[in-house]
Parts: sequence; C-alpha cells; structure tokens
Amino acid sequence: AFKGGVSKKKGAAKTGIYFTSLEAVRTLLTDKRLELLHLIKRHAPRSISQLASIAGRDFKNVHTDVKLLQDYGLIQLSKGSKASRTASLTISVPYQAINIHAVV
Repeated sequence: AFKGGVSKKKGAAKTGIYFTSLEAVRTLLTDKRLELLHLIKRHAPRSISQLASIAGRDFKNVHTDVKLLQDYGLIQLSKGSKASRTASLTISVPYQAINIHAVV
C-alpha cells in the first residue's frame, strides 16, 4: 500500500514523513491507529498487552499496528528497567500533533 507512496526525508530545517497522496496518509493513519496514538499519550501503557486492553482490541492487531507506527517513527518503544521481575516497556508518542499539509 505504501510502495512508492511514502518516503522519509531529512532536510536541514524539517524532518518528516512524506506521502504522494492523501489515500496513502489514510492507509497509515487509520481511525484505530490514531486512537492508539491518543491512548498512548493519555494512559502511558507499560506494554502492548495493556494498550490492547485499554483499546478493547485484540493483542495481535494492536501489536501489528504498534510495529507499523514504530516503523514510521510515530511511536517509540523502549525496554524498561531490568531490575523488575516483569519486563516493562515504555511506549511513547514523541509528538504533540500530527500536521498534514496538502499542496493544491
């Protein structure tokens, strides 16, 4: 769905993800994925399982969405402290907003 439709470019002043069409944007930023971004910001879940529970969605589907959002840099995953018995994960959204700019 993204083949040839998305490129990650780094410029001197701005970085971002660039799409060739609004359809490509909507393919990545589905309502459910946007909801995950919001839930991560609001609840700061400590695992994908906890995020799935908060979202009321199947773990496998949430895991797939989290991996995709991570691949595009829209979320960050980092391992928690090794001192705890249960492996914790920090899931974060490093942005306050997602801006979409369309040239006509």
